[in-house]
Amino acid sequence: MKRLLAVFPLIFLLACQRPEVEAFKRNPAPVAITFEVPATVPAGPEVAKEYAAALRARMATRTMVVPEGVKAPENAAELRVKITGWRGEGSKPSPGAVGAITGVAVGTLSALAGNRDAVFDGFFWGMWAGSQTAAARDREARLGYQPQRVDAQVALYRAGDPEPLLAFAVEPYEVIDAMDPLGRADREDEFRIREEEAKAFARVVVFKIQERFNWLPLAKPSWYGVKAGEARDEDEFPEPAKVPEPPKAPEPPAPPETPEKS
Repeated sequence: MKRLLAVFPLIFLLACQRPEVEAFKRNPAPVAITFEVPATVPAGPEVAKEYAAALRARMATRTMVVPEGVKAPENAAELRVKITGWRGEGSKPSPGAVGAITGVAVGTLSALAGNRDAVFDGFFWGMWAGSQTAAARDREARLGYQPQRVDAQVALYRAGDPEPLLAFAVEPYEVIDAMDPLGRADREDEFRIREEEAKAFARVVVFKIQERFNWLPLAKPSWYGVKAGEARDEDEFPEPAKVPEPPKAPEPPAPPETPEKS
């Protein structure tokens, strides 16, 4: 009985695996990426284009991706990304204020519900809210710049199947944790900051997809419709031009032969 209980979670996990998900995991179709950004986002088309480009480049290191402007094949899968939240700097309440407000609110509601531990509930949840606010400020402080807070919904669909193979949410703290600090010269450059935000978003999305399908990194990015011989290493890193050797100096003429004496 104990052995059965030990293997039951594994049996349950295997039984819940959808066959179409496992089939796509073993033999994935080319993936086309679509991006949807709310109209309220400033420079929405530029944001969508940059985020989609970063996601395609990152995704191509795991599986075949349809490049922008290339017609996708009939069996292509579709990765739909929808930005649901886009918040800038805004106000920054102190962790102490957040903790105090949360603690009082939770404690009051707990007391009205007749809970004897209302004071403890308020203290616990106030401490938790304050620590979360402090952690969020620390995440942004290490970057040296103010990032956007992005919420998104991501779903991967197989061709002709309305049920997604995989669906998940992207939280702002996940993207901020994946960002890299910038140098002093780039901290005020909004285009450089947005580039780093797009790359961090792509890291989070591809990590979650890779975690589900267990795809290993490819030796080279894989693009649909691009032949293997077209993307060469020497095209990205051309060899330096060879410097022609200087012409050799002409050899001096041989001295004339003197006739032998008779």
